[in-house]
Amino acid sequence: MRVNIRVASTQFGSFNYIARLVQPIFLKFDEVEEVVISTEYKEGYHNILIEDGVVSTIMKRKADIWWSDTPGILPTSRHKWDELISDNELFKKNYTASNYCKEHYKKLGIRVEETIIPRPINPALFSVETNLEEKEFDLFTVGDHVSCPRKNIDLHRRLVNDRNYKYVAITNIIFFSKPNVTIYRFGTVSDKDKIDLSRKSKFYLHTASIEGFGMPVLEAMASGVPVIYTDCPAHNEFAVGIPIPVVDKIEKFCYNAKIEWYLVDYQDVLEAVDYAMGLSKEEYLDLSAKAKEKAKEVYKQFLDNVKLLLEV
Repeated sequence: MRVNIRVASTQFGSFNYIARLVQPIFLKFDEVEEVVISTEYKEGYHNILIEDGVVSTIMKRKADIWWSDTPGILPTSRHKWDELISDNELFKKNYTASNYCKEHYKKLGIRVEETIIPRPINPALFSVETNLEEKEFDLFTVGDHVSCPRKNIDLHRRLVNDRNYKYVAITNIIFFSKPNVTIYRFGTVSDKDKIDLSRKSKFYLHTASIEGFGMPVLEAMASGVPVIYTDCPAHNEFAVGIPIPVVDKIEKFCYNAKIEWYLVDYQDVLEAVDYAMGLSKEEYLDLSAKAKEKAKEVYKQFLDNVKLLLEV
């Protein structure tokens, strides 16, 4: 079998990163002789699409297998949705990464398999040991700030101005220069560097308004870093740490469509972070161990089911 992992872009982004993680895994199966990553459907190959399912429906991206998620996207009337989803030639099977995504697809009328296949992470993260003496940062985050700013990194800017916690981020948003803030731009940090930042951080701060899965959350947990997270889909299906309560749910225009958007109050973000920083050493180490154990459980679920992506 020759496998083509189809992504929207081979240059940057989480979907391309996932493709590179699963490429060597597929090659371990006896029936697989070649695995390529491309942006196109390839004749003569078993095509697996890693993308957002709603956008891929709108863009009519074809593959044998979809392995999709969605950050709560809701199509508008101009998309001619009924016409789009009636095209059963786009895929033969559609697997998704979370229960939230599965129910979201069902609500929209997109066919989806019942089996969940979570997103993978770099297994090297599991080798990170939790040592509080090595922690240089209180908070760590990864997130871009685009036209649909659902990562809510702007809340982090307020936080580091109101508190003197040591904060490190991989992001494209502009922060004012402060002694407690360290910023890395996308493309400047290797996988090894990212593992090192996790090792040196106490908590991962995740304030996204919605996720289809939330790989950075799982990556942090795998290295024993608990998460301070918005208590909304889909990361709250597996996140271990300190939840930030949701105060409302709205529909907002993003990605040239509508999107489900879960709102948090900034004061609740502050309180969650302050509470996390006040944990005793024993409480922190217990939470860290539980986070790593949950990450191992989710990664095992991925390994147990990943071969389904090769079966039509």
